[in-house]
Amino acid sequence: MSNKLIDILDDEKKVDKLNEDYHYRQSIVPRLEKLRRIIWNENIPGITNDEQDDDLGFVKKLSDDLKDNPQYRLTSNEMKYCNELWKKYK
Repeated sequence: MSNKLIDILDDEKKVDKLNEDYHYRQSIVPRLEKLRRIIWNENIPGITNDEQDDDLGFVKKLSDDLKDNPQYRLTSNEMKYCNELWKKYK
């Protein structure tokens, strides 16, 4: 093992994986933050505060998972639920 940065990042596969993870987070995290803001700011008739808090918690958990684990990817069900939330609050 080397302690030199150039030796650690010299492997193209490692760099490609880092770039892939970075770009995935850069495309998903801002969208989740926008969804979180929409849920937080909306007062929609028929939606209780508890329901709104649960939805906010779900989106926050996804954002935290992406920030804490660079390799994390949203599942198909998580994406579908986010789309449902978007339609619900928009």
